[in-house]
Amino acid sequence: NLTVDPTLTSTTDITICDSQLPYVWNGLTFNGIESQTATLTSLVTGCDSLATLNLNVNSTLTSTTDTTVCDTELPFAWNGLTFTVGGTQTTTLGSLVTGCDSIVTLNVTVNPTLTSTTDITICDTDLPYSWNGLTFTGTDSQVATLTSLVTGCDSLATLNLTVDPTLTSTTDIT
Repeated sequence: NLTVDPTLTSTTDITICDSQLPYVWNGLTFNGIESQTATLTSLVTGCDSLATLNLNVNSTLTSTTDTTVCDTELPFAWNGLTFTVGGTQTTTLGSLVTGCDSIVTLNVTVNPTLTSTTDITICDTDLPYSWNGLTFTGTDSQVATLTSLVTGCDSLATLNLTVDPTLTSTTDIT
């Protein structure tokens, strides 16, 4: 009586991240997306068994973003990174889509607060004097906070106002 035991076969599909390469399975080494079959000996029948692995590899996702902030927005936080000055930083995040790491880079440019100073002298008959939403009632220095049309950031405009009195004279004539 002859009994013939069949060759046992199995197929497994696995998806890994590219950071896990090379991947070793049943003595086989995988260096990318591929399918390999291992010949194993069954402990039950003593016959060969063929185990096939279909390996799929998800790539590490990368992205680079450029952004500009005003210096008044520092420190600037993004994805766990903190910028105290402009520059480039990179971090690794877990992808919700593939489960693999994503490498993200942020390039930050910092626009400064623009400043200007203007000195004006007026006559006291020109009081009150209005400038950039500020009202002057005498010699004074005030700062207006404006939004720069160029950068979108604050700009600080200072006006130093000097008020000259009206000169009077009295002349007696006989």
